[in-house]
Amino acid sequence: MQRVDISAFENKKTALVLSGGVVKAAAWHLGVALALEELGFTLKNNQSSPSKLEIGTYVGSSAGALINLYFACGFRPMDVIKATLRRKDSKIPAVSYKDMLCLKKPSGKPPRSTVYDPFDGFPLFLKQILKPMLNISGFFTTHGLYEYIQKNVLVSDNFEDYLSDLFIVATQLDHSRKVIFGKYNYPNPSHDSTAHYYTGTPVSQAVAASMSVPPFYSPYPVNNSQTGQTDYYIDGEIRETLSTHVAIDNGCEYIISSWTHTPYHYHDEIGSLINYGLPAIAMQSIYLMIQKKIVSSRAKRKTAEDIIDTVNDYLKTNKFDEVHRKKLISILERKLDFKRNVNLVDIYPDHEHYNIFFRNSFSLNPNKTSELVSLGYKRTMDIFNNHEWVD
Repeated sequence: MQRVDISAFENKKTALVLSGGVVKAAAWHLGVALALEELGFTLKNNQSSPSKLEIGTYVGSSAGALINLYFACGFRPMDVIKATLRRKDSKIPAVSYKDMLCLKKPSGKPPRSTVYDPFDGFPLFLKQILKPMLNISGFFTTHGLYEYIQKNVLVSDNFEDYLSDLFIVATQLDHSRKVIFGKYNYPNPSHDSTAHYYTGTPVSQAVAASMSVPPFYSPYPVNNSQTGQTDYYIDGEIRETLSTHVAIDNGCEYIISSWTHTPYHYHDEIGSLINYGLPAIAMQSIYLMIQKKIVSSRAKRKTAEDIIDTVNDYLKTNKFDEVHRKKLISILERKLDFKRNVNLVDIYPDHEHYNIFFRNSFSLNPNKTSELVSLGYKRTMDIFNNHEWVD
């Protein structure tokens, strides 16, 4: 393998931010992580030795939360890949359909008020047909995944016991609150006053909460140590895709983000999605919304950088007092929530990889998993070979 120059990452605080996307995203993330390891990066865990090229901050939502937990617990990408491929020499059992499609609920639901009747005014026969929907909060639960994590993955159920900085993102069901579970009680992010850092939550519960994708999974209950009440959580990316701000809050200079939500672009051999029914159209709609969030976030950063550089050049050209120039630029950076020393590395399928779009997100087929791992690996190598990480 041709050596890639990644010396810019040496002795820099580096984060790995992984999106959700169920099994499809998990396989892609494993390919990305395998490539990063082969490039020379060390995925920090409680047994790893200090390294100049160390990824020590993990930020994950949904499937990305589980993959990052593997790494924080000391499993290497190939360990998890072997498990997903059902290799006999794997160090860890693979996630099974039994784990994924669990019907057991961790606790009962609280009493329901009679205030809300979504079928008010409907004909009686239609009310009777639709009434069972009021008792369904999800087809399955993530309790099976919670038990899998407890039995096979955890080093500790306390965030504080991990040498790496592990952050798990979830969305509170009964609030407009995004919650970042971890070991640091950071203040609310400046760009989002409704995002909160929570400490004291068990790691396994945080991951199970983050993976509760509606309507497939029922919201997951987590005891709030501050209020003593039970809060319910859903997928961590409902409010914001790719929480790169968490890595910035943690002082990271390089942030490697991985996701698979690339919308389909028309190809002659595939044709229009109108021919593939509601699942394909719904997925395209979701991917378009997710891509917009990511593009808007990246564009906002570019705009902030352009404003600051333009003002800075103007002040220099007009020989503005140096002390006041630096103060003004510092104020602008703070107001625009811009940190100049942050570099973003985005790893995602390009539009030529349209086969990824059509992959079944819940399939545990080893052959399909292997293909996605290979694609994630190759895409990562291409990005680093071409130095597309230069921001």
